[in-house]
Parts: sequence; C-alpha cells; structure tokens
Amino acid sequence: MSIETGERLTLGEMVEKYPDQWLFIVDPEINNETSELISGIVTAHSDLRDDVYSELSTLKGGAAIRYTGEIPEGRLCLL
Repeated sequence: MSIETGERLTLGEMVEKYPDQWLFIVDPEINNETSELISGIVTAHSDLRDDVYSELSTLKGGAAIRYTGEIPEGRLCLL
C-alpha cells in the first residue's frame, strides 16, 4: 500500500493517476443529487482492497473508498 500526502483530485484525475487501484479518499466532495464522488484527497492506494479498508480505523471525518478499474465478472464487490 502506498500513502499519499494528497492534493485534491477530481474522480477523472484519480482514475488516470491510479488505474486499477483501491483508493482511500478523505474530504470527499459528493454530488448531493446523484451521490456521485466529484473530488477528494487520496491518502492511500493499493491493488488490494483490504489494505485500503484498513485505513478506516484512522478515520476522523468524511471519507470514501473507490476502485478505479473494472471489477471482474462474477466477483462480488461490496462498496
């Protein structure tokens, strides 16, 4: 898992910078009408979901977890 100091990125920038990665995102900006992530600060990323979920214990405010790749067909993924 890699830890980032973090600059605010849009979702599109996150997908481009961290392809096929699980992201732990703090200070998320969410569209109130669609509940979609607009931007946030990536503080950790990994190709392993459990690495990123372990960051939840450090949570002191709003956060989001997002996968930037395609989830393989037939693989259960609870987000």
